[in-house]
Amino acid sequence: MTYTLADVLDKILTAIQDTLYHIADAIATNASTIATCVVVGGLAFMVYRYGSRIFRAMTGMFTGLMP
Repeated sequence: MTYTLADVLDKILTAIQDTLYHIADAIATNASTIATCVVVGGLAFMVYRYGSRIFRAMTGMFTGLMP
């Protein structure tokens, strides 16, 4: 059997579509887990970014109270 260019391109397109379908299905199945990771990661970054400033200000205030 000989393959034409149209057959080869059709098989490539089908493979790409199948791959994208399975990726989208995996994302949809795990959407709540992915969203939880994004939210927790964002909160952890905010605590890291702004928590150090707040912590420094609080310790500075308490060191001023100690003789």
